[in-house]
Amino acid sequence: MAKATAKVTPDEMKQLKMLAEIVKNPQLPMSDRRIAKSQYETIIKHAKGPKRGIISSFSV
Repeated sequence: MAKATAKVTPDEMKQLKMLAEIVKNPQLPMSDRRIAKSQYETIIKHAKGPKRGIISSFSV
């Protein structure tokens, strides 16, 4: 399976890293982890949009 690349801003990258830590933390409630995963996926979906400027990249 090939990796897709999404273009993200530095602020989005910070958010993605924070959300990834929440998703990976088994000590947090499952509801919080699901919300974080949903937000993470939304940022990635938005970043893959065709009308985005190129600032930095993040492999998915």
